[in-house]
Amino acid sequence: MSSEGDFLDSPANRVQRILIGVILSFSLMTALAISEGLIQIFGCEGSDCIEENNLALIFPMILFISITLYLLLHFSKGKEHEKGFLDKWISRETEEEMRVRLKQEQLEASGDNMGSGWSEMEKKHLETKLEEE
Repeated sequence: MSSEGDFLDSPANRVQRILIGVILSFSLMTALAISEGLIQIFGCEGSDCIEENNLALIFPMILFISITLYLLLHFSKGKEHEKGFLDKWISRETEEEMRVRLKQEQLEASGDNMGSGWSEMEKKHLETKLEEE
């Protein structure tokens, strides 16, 4: 069951929690791959490189990418909307903040708040058409 706090949480915070799990998991897998000899940190001597597996390098690569994404999200917390690096893909706003901002943008974009001649002309045209019917 989801608590009410989950709905107030931003998508970026949810992604950060997921990234923490990925970072911990891939840290463990990288450590195990190193301990099993699948990833060599230092130069190998003689038959020590026999067990080396280049496919195991995917673990530290995913770990590096996950840490980078986590840090990008973490350091963009104090910035305003659309100023963060990942804001185009992952919103940092809570659902309530997003609703307020979208309602404000909708009000700004409506024809009633625009002082342009085009909206006035469109309004008069619709009134004329409605009176004819």
